[in-house]
Order: sequence, then structure tokens, then C-alpha cells
Amino acid sequence: MASIMLGKVYPDGTISASELEKGIGVSGKYLEKIMRLLGSRSIVSANRGANGGYYLLKDPKDITVGEIVRALEDDMKIIECVDKNGTCKCCPSQRVWKKLYTGINDVLDSMTLSQVLNGEL
Repeated sequence: MASIMLGKVYPDGTISASELEKGIGVSGKYLEKIMRLLGSRSIVSANRGANGGYYLLKDPKDITVGEIVRALEDDMKIIECVDKNGTCKCCPSQRVWKKLYTGINDVLDSMTLSQVLNGEL
């Protein structure tokens, strides 16, 4: 939801932490965590000061829903072995989980923040 709010003011606007907190209904501490995760993936950044706030680093058409979700959800790893490329011997169902992981990410990567903002999905 924070990404959607930021996408609505892109490219010229920022949104203050208090506006985001109110808009998405989270505490300041939780918002900081969300923004730190998105920032670590170069999706958002912030300006400090009286007129500061958060903003998108890229055009919404260049941000996939997958990028956002993976930033917030520990890379969408269903189980640890999904990134082992068949080398994991931990369970016989590893290929099933890998196929599910790949499918979910393919769908999320096929959608952009811009499409979400414009109701194109």
C-alpha cells in the first residue's frame, strides 16, 4: 500500500512518514521497517527535514510487483531449498516447491506498479 501511495505522487512528490502511517494504518516503527526493506532494494528513498518524506526511486512502470513483494517477504522463499537448483537433498518434494516458487514470482514479475495504479490488472 505504501508503494501505491508513493506511486500516485511520482515523480514530483514525497509523502511524509505520518501521512503514510495514517494512509496504510501502521505504526511509525513498522513503517520504518517497511521503508528500510524497500530502500534496501532501491525502490524507495527519503529526504529528511521539514519538507522531507519518502519517494520512489524509479518510475512505477519500471517497478514490478514482484520486486516489492520479495523486498517485504524475505524473497518469497517458501522453503530454504527453492534456490538450490536441484542440489538439495532435504526432501523429495523440492522440485514441487521450486516450481511453485518460480510460478508465483513469474506472475508477480509480470505486473508493474504502474499497472496496479492504473487498474490495468
